[in-house]
Order: sequence, then structure tokens, then C-alpha cells
Amino acid sequence: MSGIRLKDLNAPLTALELLSLEHPGLPAPTVGMSTVYPGRLQLAFHDDPADFEAWREALDADPATVGMWLWSDGTGGALTLFTTYAGATVELIGYLTLPARQEPAEEAA
Repeated sequence: MSGIRLKDLNAPLTALELLSLEHPGLPAPTVGMSTVYPGRLQLAFHDDPADFEAWREALDADPATVGMWLWSDGTGGALTLFTTYAGATVELIGYLTLPARQEPAEEAA
């Protein structure tokens, strides 16, 4: 057994409950909690950066704290943000699909 109990997830569970009560009109995220990081609530959004931004604003997180990761194949990436809310660390992740890069056409000789 890991030693982690359900009560150890109270911070992210409480944060999720308060967020649902205070911001019922926000886009629904994919929600994650883990015994690896019991104080963290993960909220993920797929292919719509506007959803990520709506939550960033609701959490009053500084836009300068948003990080960005790009996949090595250039097909996508993720916006990331860590902030604190109601005693929990909230991790926002906004997964992005990037448009295919257009290769320049070869000039005719």
C-alpha cells in the first residue's frame, strides 16, 4: 500500500468543488488527481486554447507564468500553468494541435 488515503486528496477535491460552484459556466476540463502528487489538481483541455485561457483568467493567474512545450515532430504542443487555489496546486494543461507546416515550393528553373 502507498500510505496515501483518500483524505490526503482533500485539497484538490475541495478545490474542484469550489471551482465548480464559483465558475459553473467555464468549459469542462479533463480532471486528474494522483497519489504521486496528492496536493495537485490537474485540469486539461484539448485543442481549444480559449478554454485554457478562460480558466487561467478565472484563476487570476499571471499570463507571464504560462509555459509552452512543443512536440519534437512539430504536430502539437501544450500550454502549462501552475497556480494555487483553495490550498491545492492547480495545474492547467492546454493541448494544442498545430497546423502542418507548408514547405516552400521549389522555383522552376
